[in-house]
Amino acid sequence: MQKLSRFALLFSGLFAVAVVVARIILGGWHEAMWVPLGLSVFFFFFGVFTNWRMILDFFMLKTTKHGMNMGVLILTFLVLLVVVNFLAVSQDKKWDFTSEGLNSLSEQSIKAVQSLTTDTELVFLFRRGEGDEQNRRMTQDLASMYTAAGSKLKFKMYNALERPDLAKQLEFTSGQFGLFLVQGEKRQKVEQVTEEEVTRALLRLAKEKRKSVYFTVGHGEADLNGRTAEGLALFKRDLESSYEVKTLELFKDTKVPDDAELVVVAGPRQKFLPAEADALFEYAKRGGSLILGLDPDAEHGLEGLAKKFGIEYQGNYVLDPRAMIPGRGNVAALGTNFSSTAEATRPLTQGYAVFLLSSAINKSPDAPKDFRFDDLVKTDERAIGTPSLEMANRMQRPGPHTLMLSAKGKLPGAEKEFEVVVAGDSDFMRNEMYRGSLNRDLATNMVSALAKDTDLVSIKPKMPKGTALYVTNTQLMIILFAFCLPVPILSFFMSGFLWWRRKSA
Repeated sequence: MQKLSRFALLFSGLFAVAVVVARIILGGWHEAMWVPLGLSVFFFFFGVFTNWRMILDFFMLKTTKHGMNMGVLILTFLVLLVVVNFLAVSQDKKWDFTSEGLNSLSEQSIKAVQSLTTDTELVFLFRRGEGDEQNRRMTQDLASMYTAAGSKLKFKMYNALERPDLAKQLEFTSGQFGLFLVQGEKRQKVEQVTEEEVTRALLRLAKEKRKSVYFTVGHGEADLNGRTAEGLALFKRDLESSYEVKTLELFKDTKVPDDAELVVVAGPRQKFLPAEADALFEYAKRGGSLILGLDPDAEHGLEGLAKKFGIEYQGNYVLDPRAMIPGRGNVAALGTNFSSTAEATRPLTQGYAVFLLSSAINKSPDAPKDFRFDDLVKTDERAIGTPSLEMANRMQRPGPHTLMLSAKGKLPGAEKEFEVVVAGDSDFMRNEMYRGSLNRDLATNMVSALAKDTDLVSIKPKMPKGTALYVTNTQLMIILFAFCLPVPILSFFMSGFLWWRRKSA
């Protein structure tokens, strides 16, 4: 072989190795890699062309012809391997064999993707740092399930340092990574890389018109924009991604606006005027929905309004000895049992919601028979009910106690059904408790369900279940001496016997 040909083939191999190493280091294909790849191909064909006669003589040798059969087999295997890999990449198909469905999307998520009518991008922006590879892999795995569910959704991943224009456009200014849904001029940020958050963002993106949710003000209610422990800023921020959140001043105009899809009364400290309570009742009579978050230590004066819907507000205190609040003591209750029939609480099967200074809620004995009631949230048997905090050690009523109750039906003379939810506490919506346990899901689900947006109800989280194997000492000895020890010993002597037979043959 000529020296020039040898150098050409050597350079071809070096450039090919450079392409492979660069792809591994950079984590993907870049346009600049076409240069070394082209040089590798050029030097390869140059080396072959300059020694074509020697290569032709080699293939004419008798030994070469005999070896061609093996070469054909190897080539066939390689071609088959390439075809299988091509089909695996181009025809993405997965099977989920986990009982919890950990590797597949829920029906709600699949419908959300398939309902897309416009090309949508799921954009992942990242900055290189600690845990970067793990975050990217987790996001890619989740995104692959979404893109496989519908052709309108595509996944794109960019380094924010290489695309500062895109980072600025999507307002990605802090953190190691961010996930966004982009549909034309519309944007939705995905707060967490989970199926629940991605699907909720998809549904919010698809909504053409936002419904209006009103919060009453003027009676010492929790501050809708307050960022302190007593405020509702976190709750409001979550709602604003799907709804128009507005305030309602009934003391100025005793009529609930016609565009109100839902009215929320969040922990009033002062009494509602009779005309204001009547306005809420008339709104329900028109088919409206209400959430009444009432605290037992406040003079809100809405017990009579709740009674009109067949609900009795007890005004007592439900306490749980397990729920000790640092610096306050035993002043909380744990909602551990959730209704399996209500849209808002059906996904909440694992965990608990925390209620601070909550009252028990009961169905009124004289409630209209055509009203439908549902105990949305209840405590377990360990919670107690007491008329006052000072008598908690002496006067106790054992649980379970209902902390949140819903009522549906038609009021006299009404054409549409009302829906009212009365909670014995408003703190589960406040900043202090909102992010803990299931409080956030409970609050947002309640709004979505009453606003007739059941597709925005949180998806039931998928939790892997551990499988435990319990073996007694006797069973362990049987497994050890019947299977674990005999198999390797038998294999050892069998191999020795076969070796001896082959040697003496």
